[in-house]
Amino acid sequence: MLEDERGKIGKRVLALAIPVLLENLFQLVFSFVDMIFVGFLGAVALAAVGLGMQVINVILAIIASLTVGTMVTVAYSVGAKKHNDAARYLENSLVLGFYLSILILLFGLFGTDKLLQILGAKGELLYNSSLYLKYILIPSFLIVYMSIISSALRGSGDTKTPLYVSIVSNALNIFLDYVFVFGKFGFPKMGVAGAALATTLSRLLGMVILFYIIYKRNDFLSCKFSCKIVPEKDVSTQILKIGIPTSLEQLLFNMGALLYATIVLSLGTKVYAAHRIALNVESLSFQPGFAFGVAATTLVGQYKGAREDDLARLASIESWRKAVIFMGSVGVLLFFFPEYLVQIFTRDMEVIKCASSVLKIIAVIQPLLATANVMSGSLRGAGFSKIPMVISGVGMWSIRIPLAYVLALKMGLGLTGAWIAMATDISLKAVANYYMFIIKKYYKKESFKLRYEEAISN
Repeated sequence: MLEDERGKIGKRVLALAIPVLLENLFQLVFSFVDMIFVGFLGAVALAAVGLGMQVINVILAIIASLTVGTMVTVAYSVGAKKHNDAARYLENSLVLGFYLSILILLFGLFGTDKLLQILGAKGELLYNSSLYLKYILIPSFLIVYMSIISSALRGSGDTKTPLYVSIVSNALNIFLDYVFVFGKFGFPKMGVAGAALATTLSRLLGMVILFYIIYKRNDFLSCKFSCKIVPEKDVSTQILKIGIPTSLEQLLFNMGALLYATIVLSLGTKVYAAHRIALNVESLSFQPGFAFGVAATTLVGQYKGAREDDLARLASIESWRKAVIFMGSVGVLLFFFPEYLVQIFTRDMEVIKCASSVLKIIAVIQPLLATANVMSGSLRGAGFSKIPMVISGVGMWSIRIPLAYVLALKMGLGLTGAWIAMATDISLKAVANYYMFIIKKYYKKESFKLRYEEAISN
C-alpha cells in the first residue's frame, strides 16, 4: 500500500513545494533588489540594510508563534475534515496578530536605536539602520497579517495563492525601489529609507489582496470578520502551544545570529558587507529546503490529522529526497561559480573575493542543510515543535557562536572561520532532527490529539 501511495505523495510534495519555492524566490527579490539598489549608495548603506534585516529576522521569529501554529492547526483540521475549524483557527490567529502588531509598533517607535547601539552600530551606520527599521516596523500589521494568512493558506494545501500575491507585491517593490531610492518621477532621493518605504507599500498591497481572498472565498478558510477583539481561549491556546516553541526556536536562533553578526562586524565594514552578500547568495540554496520543509509540515500535519502515521513518514521522506536533489544542484553552482553570483550585489573586488571564498564552505553541506530543514518541518507538522527548538538553540549558542569566536577572532581565520562554525552547526542539527523524527519514530507519537479535539468541540 505504501509503495502505491509513494508516487501520489511525491506529486503532492511537488505540488506544495514548488509554489512555495517560487514564492520564496520572489520574496528574495525583496531583499535582493534592496541590496542591489542600496549597493550603489556605498558599503555603509549596504551594511545598514543588512543589519536592519538581522533585526527584522528577530521580529519574524516572534511572529512565527502565530504563523506556524496557524499552519499546523489548519493542516490538522483539513486532515480531519473539520473545515469550519480551520477558519476558526485563522480568525483567532488574526485577533492575536492585532495585539502582536501593537507591540512591534511600540518597538519600532522607541526601541530600535537602543538595540542597534547594543549591536555596535555607530554614526552613519546607526542612522541609516534606524531609518530603515522605522519604515519597516512602524506599519507592523503588514508583516503580521500577511504572514498569518499566507501560513493558513499553506496549511490548507493552497500554496499557489501566496505565490501569486508575492509576484504582484514584488513587481511593485522593484518599481518603487527604483523610484524612491534614486528619486525618480519627481520623488525625492531617499536612499536607504526609500528602499524600506518601497517594501512597506508593496506589503500593503499584498495584505489587501490576501484579506480580499479569504473574505470572498467560499471554502473552509472563509472569514467574515465579526470585529472580535478577544480571542477564544481554547483555540488560541492550541495555536500558541504549537507556535510558541517554534517562535522561541527562531528567536534563539536569530538573537544568536545577531551576536554572530557582531563577531563578523568586528572584522570590519567591508567584511560584514561580504558576509551579508554571501548570506543572500546562500539563501538561494536554502529556499528549496525551506519549501520542502513547508510541504513536509503541511502533509505530515494533514496525515496526522487523518491518523495516517505511516503516510506522514512517507511524506517526510519524499520531501527530504527531493530537497536533497534540488539543494545539491544549487550547491554545485555555489561551489564552482560563486563570483558570478556575488557580482550581482557589488563591484568591490575585495568584497567579491571574501564572499566567494566562504560560499564554497556552505556549498559542500547542502544535503545536510536539506535534511535539517525538512526534518525540523516534519517534527513541527507532527506537533513536536519543542524538539527542533531545543536542537536549534543548543546548536546556535553552544556550537556556532563559541566556535565562530574562537576561529574568526582568536585563531585569526576571519570570515572563513565564522562560516566554518556555521557549517558545523547546520551539520549537527541535520543529524539530530533526522534521528528524532525517523530513527526515534516521532511520526508515530501523539502530540496534542486529545487537546486538539476538545478545543474544537467547545
